[in-house]
Amino acid sequence: MLSAPAMQAGPGMLREFVLWWARQMRAFLPKRLVPDATHAAALIVTAGPRNVALSLRRRGRETELGEYPADDDSLATGVARMRATGVARMRRAPRRVIVRVGPGALLERPVEMPLAAERDLDRIIGFEMDRLTPFIATEVVWNTAVAQRDVAQRRLNVRLSLVPRRAVQPCLDLLSRVGLHPAWVEAAAADGTSRRLDLAAPRTDRTAHRALAIAGGVVAALAAAVIVTPFVTLALARAETEHAIAMLQPQVARVEALRQRIAADSGSADALTAERTRNGDALQVLAAVTDIVPDDSWLTEFSLRQGKLGLSGQSPAAAQLIVALGADPAFRNPAFAAPVTRAPDGHADLFVIRAELAP
Repeated sequence: MLSAPAMQAGPGMLREFVLWWARQMRAFLPKRLVPDATHAAALIVTAGPRNVALSLRRRGRETELGEYPADDDSLATGVARMRATGVARMRRAPRRVIVRVGPGALLERPVEMPLAAERDLDRIIGFEMDRLTPFIATEVVWNTAVAQRDVAQRRLNVRLSLVPRRAVQPCLDLLSRVGLHPAWVEAAAADGTSRRLDLAAPRTDRTAHRALAIAGGVVAALAAAVIVTPFVTLALARAETEHAIAMLQPQVARVEALRQRIAADSGSADALTAERTRNGDALQVLAAVTDIVPDDSWLTEFSLRQGKLGLSGQSPAAAQLIVALGADPAFRNPAFAAPVTRAPDGHADLFVIRAELAP
């Protein structure tokens, strides 16, 4: 049970925890079940250099209510007229008031943070605002959105959206004087999507205690979600695994066919190995002969059949080739297969040598 000091200090921390946990549970919901805030009923205030336009948004559609000069009397008259006629149930201040700014006022940039920062992301970004932007946190209206979670690298990619307060403060002051208190600033991003930036002031003690009372029910609902989530996750993982196995079946079939072909060809490989053993490896024999024959000699014929080596060529000292072949353990019984004769130029001996390969 919470102590009295914990109850006094706890509403803010509990609220932050509930909001963080709600974001985690929201990620598991299909997009069609996630409420779209842009479709909620709201009074839209579009501020121009000299005029202020009011429109009503309901179910994603907007209805123009009027355009008034940007001064207290004109705007107050317009708001009073709408309340008097009951337009949009505005007999009292509307619950949702949004200030819309032009696309040029919105600034956005990506921010990379540690994955652990997600639980207290807004507070951390607020502390880092002057490092990430030319402003401090109190000079801008801003929000953050998680663009990507890299669990392997434990990194979090965040989109930071902001509007300088000086761009909206004159409009906020004007609306405040006529009894309208906007909660959000809305701006269009470069891709055409809408960004909603929170203008709400810090919660009062009364609101905090009310949030604490509501948080109990939220925590109970989230506890039930915690119980159900592992089973849902397991079912989704099983379905994903079965799908991956089905996708791999064609590759498995090709591998099995290749394995059978390799097994069928193994007999041919064994026969090739046996033939190479019987006749000798021609490349190895050629390499050995190349090492033996001196640089001033050359071959005109090289033959290897059934372990019998035949060499023909010219050398200034053909007899030395017989000695060199006999000294190499790879060859046996080297001998001249024909009489040695002199070349027509008289500078070399023409020879024909036969030898056997050692087993």
